[in-house]
Amino acid sequence: MKTSLLLLLAGAAALYVVATPAAAVGGEWQSIPNVADPHVQGLGKCAVDEQNKVSNCDLRFVKVVSGKVQDGTTYQLDVDVLNIEGSHRIFKVEVVELNSSGSSTTCKIVSFGPGC
Repeated sequence: MKTSLLLLLAGAAALYVVATPAAAVGGEWQSIPNVADPHVQGLGKCAVDEQNKVSNCDLRFVKVVSGKVQDGTTYQLDVDVLNIEGSHRIFKVEVVELNSSGSSTTCKIVSFGPGC
């Protein structure tokens, strides 16, 4: 009986690990309490700059309006931008911080949407 229960628990644990999304395994998303922080704003600007390099959007960074962080390096940000017509749009951005030194931030975009 004990062996059956242990096998059942081990199977359930294995199923949980396989079925759990990778993001959940990485840690909990935490709200960023102060999105006005220059570090957070720099990540938003970095994401917009990187997006402009790979698209014809010609977006201009305005500010990060809200966000979450996971494990201190992965960010989900709501970024206010101006498009080429001068209209404000909020983009949902997921970005990984690669390096931050002083006023310079290097990042990699995971997702940037919706399309411009």
